[in-house]
Amino acid sequence: MNRIYRVNGQLCCLSASKLKSKEGIPELQIIIAEKAQQIYKEQWQIETAFRALKSSGFHIEDTHLTDLNRIEKLFSIVMIAFAWAYVAGVFANEHLKPVRILNNGKKQKACLNTDYR
Repeated sequence: MNRIYRVNGQLCCLSASKLKSKEGIPELQIIIAEKAQQIYKEQWQIETAFRALKSSGFHIEDTHLTDLNRIEKLFSIVMIAFAWAYVAGVFANEHLKPVRILNNGKKQKACLNTDYR
């Protein structure tokens, strides 16, 4: 089984299995995958996309469509909307002023802030 773990502050993809040595003694073999952080980042983006499509915004599962052509068209439109929202979010994160944190620790109410950094 492969899982992502944090070892000494670094994300690592660890895989373990129990093998028998030449003497027949059970040994634990642990493999640490290189580039685990990049793999995890890609996996996380895919999981985030599915969550957005399902329960965190688009609710694609709530459709009552049964015709395959209509489902394909709806999914195509939703994917375009998702891609646009994703790119807009990246732009906002890189170019717009961050939301101000108030003295009570809460974020300032959302408003369109177009002040560039």
